[in-house]
Amino acid sequence: MIGFSILFVIVIRKCSFHTLPKQRITSTKLDIQHKYTDNQYQLTIKNLLACPNRIYLSSSDTDLHDIVGHSSPFVLVGKADTTITVSNKGDLKDKINIKFKWGNPELPIQTSKIESLPFPKNKSYELMQGNNTNPTHNHDVSRYAFDFSMKIGDTITSSQNGYVVTLIDGYKGWGRSSKWKAFSNQLMIYDTSSNLFTMYGHIKQHGSLVELGSFVEIGEPIALSGKTGLAPEEHLHFNVFQADDGKSGLTSFRLDSIGNYKVKELKRYQLMIN
Repeated sequence: MIGFSILFVIVIRKCSFHTLPKQRITSTKLDIQHKYTDNQYQLTIKNLLACPNRIYLSSSDTDLHDIVGHSSPFVLVGKADTTITVSNKGDLKDKINIKFKWGNPELPIQTSKIESLPFPKNKSYELMQGNNTNPTHNHDVSRYAFDFSMKIGDTITSSQNGYVVTLIDGYKGWGRSSKWKAFSNQLMIYDTSSNLFTMYGHIKQHGSLVELGSFVEIGEPIALSGKTGLAPEEHLHFNVFQADDGKSGLTSFRLDSIGNYKVKELKRYQLMIN
């Protein structure tokens, strides 16, 4: 009977009874404005964030695609805007497709070291999964990620100076299906000095301690750890990205060191102290 009770508790903890969210939550990245006067259409795109971003324009109309696509993609630096003008083609609102990718791959990466682990000084957590390992750190987007055994409500701190460029903390729930991957709360910071992005995943619902666009410093509390999205265990998913020309626009970046640790010497389940 005791054995059955223990097994029942384990099954309850491992099983998700949450349903997938019905809507996706996004962070505001671009401000897009349309204007049509005197047979002249103007498309203004404003980059609201402090990191450079790539803009891709296209259209199903061949002639219009030739007009707007010849300079696509183009890079908008942080807090910049641009206006595209098309004459004698009518009102083109909803006829131009606009896609977005993070960063600028042409900017050189300035370091292969992250100065601090993503939790407070003198705190220690187990490395649940490291670089290039199964089951989830085995593809370009997360190949060099780290999973730390943080509990729900533990404090996450910034591993670099930079600007908050993604902030999603409205999701609740988790699951084991890959369908849950798109519903993880996360926060991402861009360092204008190194040109690296650091991402903090699975944060608690409404667990952000900073605002989108704000500047944060190394060691500053930024969020509370949680268990959202594809997360069968409570943990912090920490990943470092660089911009690239791939489908997602970002690829996981291989560090030489993180905090006081050489990455190549790290072992799964070892205790890491900040």
